[in-house]
Amino acid sequence: MHHRCSPVYLPLLTAALIMLLALSVQAAPQGTAVWTEELWTDQGEQPPRTEETTLSDPVTFHLSGNAPQDVLMAGVRYNFSDCYQGSLCPGTGNASVQLWIEKNKTWMQYQQITAGDRVELVAHTPEDGSADLYLISYANSSIVHWSIKSLSSYYHRLWLVPQERGRLFLILSQGDNPSSALILDVLPGSPDATSQALLDVEKVRIGEARITVKSERIRGFDVQVNGVFFSSDESDGSLDGVASFVIGAGKTQTITVSQRNGGNIVNKSEHTRSFQRDRAYTLWLT
Repeated sequence: MHHRCSPVYLPLLTAALIMLLALSVQAAPQGTAVWTEELWTDQGEQPPRTEETTLSDPVTFHLSGNAPQDVLMAGVRYNFSDCYQGSLCPGTGNASVQLWIEKNKTWMQYQQITAGDRVELVAHTPEDGSADLYLISYANSSIVHWSIKSLSSYYHRLWLVPQERGRLFLILSQGDNPSSALILDVLPGSPDATSQALLDVEKVRIGEARITVKSERIRGFDVQVNGVFFSSDESDGSLDGVASFVIGAGKTQTITVSQRNGGNIVNKSEHTRSFQRDRAYTLWLT
């Protein structure tokens, strides 16, 4: 026997069908994730092996847990927490272009080194996109220029290995906004100074792995490692669905990829695995 539905129940049936369709859409797979790996052979990440002044690619880091203890400016030492709030030190805070030399948990604007020594730089720009780093030689009246990428509200480490002797000036610029100038006095080194510098840089790379997240489906995503922001697909200045960064190897890490839609987080996924040193891993999200 067939029963005819009363018109009263038709709206209820329609609402129930809509709810079922909505639930089925929400339960549908949001794509797949595939890992690939290979030997980390990117020459841009290898220790410098020439007599030319070299600059590494920038490595993003979160200021939380990595802030310096103090800042040394014009011979005066300030507590970093005071400088970061902008109450005492000029040229600090997220709204300014910054370039620092970092040594022994102190950010400074001057250092005396030996040719071939590795100098750790900290760079920050207030806007997404490219920035320009200029190395100016006082003795030779020459300028070396690098174009680097920076991310707003986050910081980057770069390693400079100067081979040129004499006084050098370093300036970071984004558009018309320059940073304060850094001064390096580079002294002549012993014949094996370069070899020692290469060993030092090699030690830095031991225990690291390079991670790249790629997606043709997702744009505007952030990447966190163990809950700490590391990179985004806009960190290179373009919305291309690609984000690369370096992490510590030899242990299990959780990579979280999330996309924002206004104030909501969508397309969030977590990927936990261990990473070996000197390996390049790519997470493909489709």
